Amino acid sequence: MPLAFHSRYVGEVTVVTCAGRIVEGEESAAFQAHLDALIPINPQILLHLGAVTFVDSAGLGMLVRYLTRAQNASGTLRICAVSPALDRVLAVTRLKPVLQPFDTELEAIADAHRSGRDAFSAPDILCVDQSDDVLAYVRELLRGDGHRVMTASNLPDAVILLSAMRPKVVVAGTIPPAAAGTRAADEFKRLSAGCVVVNLPAGFAAREAADAAGHVLEAIREVFRAPR
Repeated sequence: MPLAFHSRYVGEVTVVTCAGRIVEGEESAAFQAHLDALIPINPQILLHLGAVTFVDSAGLGMLVRYLTRAQNASGTLRICAVSPALDRVLAVTRLKPVLQPFDTELEAIADAHRSGRDAFSAPDILCVDQSDDVLAYVRELLRGDGHRVMTASNLPDAVILLSAMRPKVVVAGTIPPAAAGTRAADEFKRLSAGCVVVNLPAGFAAREAADAAGHVLEAIREVFRAPR
């Protein structure tokens, strides 16, 4: 199976989900180019290898090399969900202590934030919305007001961040209707019950920017003014 990969952001971590074979050749070169582009933007990288069926010697060397590159950029490269076969290879080659595979995304993402900068180690606010543009706007708006903010564009990632980081406030925007009634939706409801939930108003993305900003800031300031 040819190597395929795609990236998404979960909090301050770039998760790269891989499928197929990590072997020397054109596919590996494309993968390296992808990592080359990611590291200057965010050197906190997690490779989800659950669907990777084979890694050759060059592929293992590449993982070690990009671990070093990420560390040199003040981040790190983590791996998770490795198959039993790959786990055995890491043990035999004595690379397991170097790459330190995690069993799940949740464990790896939680470790990344615990080990990261104080600026995002304990977020005040988690923003959830299906629009990356809305998330970027609200994140920077709230950071500018002195808050530590993380974002998620879907409920499964929001559940991971709620479980790992326990924010005080959840800013909830638009979620696809198809997510209703799913296991992730039930977990999100259960976990967010321990937070203050601030809902973005309907049509938030289309509102005049200053008016939208004022609504969000006032709601958040009211939460933090109230006795806890």
